[in-house]
Amino acid sequence: MVDRGTFAPIAQRLARDYAKVYYHIPDGEDFRTFAKSSRGDGQKNIQLIDDSFWKIKDEIDVFIFPDSGMAGLQYELESQGFPVWGSKDAYLEEEMRGRWIETCRKLGLPMPKTHEVKGTTNLLHFFEEHEGETFHVKISRHRGDMETFCAKEIHAIRNKIDLLSIKFGPMKEEKIFYVQEPVETDIEGGADTYFCGGDYPDKVVLGYEKKGESYFATWQNRSQIAREIWKPSETMRPLLAENHYCNLVSTEIRVKDKDSFLLDPCYRFPSPAGEEQLELYGNLPEIIYHGARGELVQPEMTGKFCGEAIIAYSGDRDGWKSIVVPEEVEQWTKLYANLYYDGAYHFPPDQDPEAIGCLVAIGDTPEEVLDKLKEYRDALKNSAVDVFVEPLADLFKEIVEAEDAGIPFSPQPVPEPADVLGD
Repeated sequence: MVDRGTFAPIAQRLARDYAKVYYHIPDGEDFRTFAKSSRGDGQKNIQLIDDSFWKIKDEIDVFIFPDSGMAGLQYELESQGFPVWGSKDAYLEEEMRGRWIETCRKLGLPMPKTHEVKGTTNLLHFFEEHEGETFHVKISRHRGDMETFCAKEIHAIRNKIDLLSIKFGPMKEEKIFYVQEPVETDIEGGADTYFCGGDYPDKVVLGYEKKGESYFATWQNRSQIAREIWKPSETMRPLLAENHYCNLVSTEIRVKDKDSFLLDPCYRFPSPAGEEQLELYGNLPEIIYHGARGELVQPEMTGKFCGEAIIAYSGDRDGWKSIVVPEEVEQWTKLYANLYYDGAYHFPPDQDPEAIGCLVAIGDTPEEVLDKLKEYRDALKNSAVDVFVEPLADLFKEIVEAEDAGIPFSPQPVPEPADVLGD
């Protein structure tokens, strides 16, 4: 039975006589809201449809699933002969923390010491016994309830656990928490690429991220990427092939004593990194079209470097948020979950004002990327937004430190912090 919870008594009644009743809750709300239904509407050359794609499936040349989930639907479409670009079951490696820890153990990938704690009461006791120590806390599946958080100060931890107890309600003592000891290192890079037809392309993006603020990258030939950065991706190749994986792949690798810690795999369209690849791959439509058919197409790079700066909304944050994007920077402005109407992009009230999108830039030198980001930022000065270019200064420092540690980035030097902070 497929239902969003409203008609659960039907399943209960049938269960009295049927041998087994499977109950499936699809994504979506019990009752539709305008705000969620309007996301993606009004965009140029794009037609927003409901679940009625089944009615026109024979007109569709490729089905694209950039995000996690819906693996069953992807496999069903493939079984009907339709080309599918999507993560299939591999997304579970990211969503199910315990599964990922076990995968790393089987494949010999290093993982920080992890404490498996059951229930919020035991979680609080754990932190009381380890007061003053730092840990990273993760859960499986329910990312909407809890993102990974860094636990440091006991009073803040108590408040966090109180909130989680309310969210998980009667199941609060059944929830499994994965409490990881930190990997003490300043080096964190990543390999950003795609996988289809059983392999990765020959050119791979090497990126550095300041979470929630900025991103900077170059591309290298796969054979030239530092072993510490590329080894986890190579190790995961058989698993991705087994799952018919066909999507972008992003890794965040923390390097300590030559060990590569892939803490959270991203087997879906990433953000950041994904927005850059939309423009860095000049032949992206061909990559997806042929990749969904099992054919790996090599990327045609439009530049040597790329960068990103987050866009935050600075106007009234309680109601709808609206901005106008000048035509000359539309290609480089990537906005999330919006409605386009009357020459402006509109975001519903519940859209996170701290990140309504990002600016991306492509160039043949690091300085060109930085200058373009500043230029695009200035083009948005009449809109109620803040564009954070300044955090790139920290990334450039991190890139230099990584190079000093033996992880090459580029023969071209990155800009100095003063170049980033100045006009």
